[in-house]
Amino acid sequence: MKGIDVEVTVPSYLRCPISLELMRDPVTLCTGLTYDRHSIETWLDAGNNVCPVTNQILHTQDTIPNHTLRRIIQDWCVANTGRGVHRIPTPKAPLDPAHLNATLAQIASGEKEYIGKLKRLGRESNRNKKCIASSNASSVLASLFAKHSAQALNRSQQSVEICEEALGALTMILPLTSQALDSLASSDAIACIVCNLQEGNLEARNSAVTILREMVSKDKYRDMIGKRGGLVEGLLQLLREPICPAATKSSLFIIYNIAVRQRYRNRVAEAGAVPLLVEMLVDGDRSICERALLVLDTLCCCTEGRAAASAHALTLPVIVKKMLRVSESATELAVSVLLSICQNSCDGKAVREALHAGAFNKLLLVVQLGCSEETRDKSIKLLKLTKAYTNDWECAETLHLHHVKRSF
Repeated sequence: MKGIDVEVTVPSYLRCPISLELMRDPVTLCTGLTYDRHSIETWLDAGNNVCPVTNQILHTQDTIPNHTLRRIIQDWCVANTGRGVHRIPTPKAPLDPAHLNATLAQIASGEKEYIGKLKRLGRESNRNKKCIASSNASSVLASLFAKHSAQALNRSQQSVEICEEALGALTMILPLTSQALDSLASSDAIACIVCNLQEGNLEARNSAVTILREMVSKDKYRDMIGKRGGLVEGLLQLLREPICPAATKSSLFIIYNIAVRQRYRNRVAEAGAVPLLVEMLVDGDRSICERALLVLDTLCCCTEGRAAASAHALTLPVIVKKMLRVSESATELAVSVLLSICQNSCDGKAVREALHAGAFNKLLLVVQLGCSEETRDKSIKLLKLTKAYTNDWECAETLHLHHVKRSF
């Protein structure tokens, strides 16, 4: 146990059977065995419906606090204080549904401080968060946000603060209910979310992009979100000035779901997404590269996207570099982007640049190592495009495979 001298041996009956650590909040299952609350809740949340020790099927997943054992654990800690053991504080009582309903009633009436109280309750424990999520909290918060969104857009300070708090609380209890999403789908509400995305503090911007991701994952809200002015620009700003990896990934997810609609694709490209995506590929990790390539591949389906990609000096060298170096998915997307650009290059400039970047050898490897039928066909098309330009570049004398991280 952390903080305990090596000489101290924790009695086995005070240890959780799952974590083998000293229990901080012992609870008993219907089978009669006691576990630390965090460990058993993690076990049950993973979908298990049996007792970890006896393997008996649980007819109920309810847990009962073992106050007697908790007092024994605290007494043992006090007795061993001189040996580096710290007394375990008495755990807070679980959130009472009646107390939760009273809090939600205060929130519905516009009491901003109760939103903060709800957030604090949710942060106290996973069981509190689950209790809040299973209530009508998301609907109450979404309705309150929609109610104050128009005033927030008119710079009413009280409404601005209420909307920021409500967004933060909503991100704590995802996924949102259909009723909550419908409340957020009004014109003023979406405009207010975008305003938080563009002008809010770090927490508000993160909350806004999280809620937008939740909404755009539902087909019925994509058009309403996609046509909202300033949204793409706000998302691109989050990519230029990232606040956290989760916000960056959410931004790419939203941009992709907007760009897959042909009617919005040109607007995304014209907002400057392509050069930003190319630059993100330079030092991006696997997850970022895959997402950026997916968006780039989608944007290269339109003339504006291909033009922006062709105009950026780094595009083709970076795309070729990422082939066979990130993942199978990234390679297939890179081949697709390369084909979109090269086969639409009237003067062959893109093909020559790709060849000088080493595309020929990479494409041969893609075909030889194995890939999806679609990617194989695209690679062969690209190889055929290079025939007219074989005299314009120097072929490598040897074919090195050191850049291949894993076979397909």
